[in-house]
Amino acid sequence: MIPKYIKLLFCIPFLIIICHSVYLFTVYSSIPDIIPIHGYGNMKDSDGSKIFVVFPVLMNLAVLLFIWLIIRRPDKIKFTFEINEDEKEKTYRITQLALVIIAIFVTIMMTPLSFYDVVYK
Repeated sequence: MIPKYIKLLFCIPFLIIICHSVYLFTVYSSIPDIIPIHGYGNMKDSDGSKIFVVFPVLMNLAVLLFIWLIIRRPDKIKFTFEINEDEKEKTYRITQLALVIIAIFVTIMMTPLSFYDVVYK
């Protein structure tokens, strides 16, 4: 059973995504058709279509789905330490809370900050 406060806190990333998506939809027509796409490793920076501003939202939703699957079943996590039966519930709650905090952080990093120089200028 997932505590109610975990479910409520897990709504925060979705609120961020919804607000960002609404803002992105309102300014989408003012974004240039060609935007800079930054490469990594041996890939060079190049230009791409403005549809790329939607990809961080989609990737974020995939990451949130994965995190939610872990939150739902904390008993499937292979901890690097032994858990006593009397501390099991507390350990699971702390793990779920840490995963929610990670989800919020990932959402802030992947959604509004990913294309800050393209969308917010």
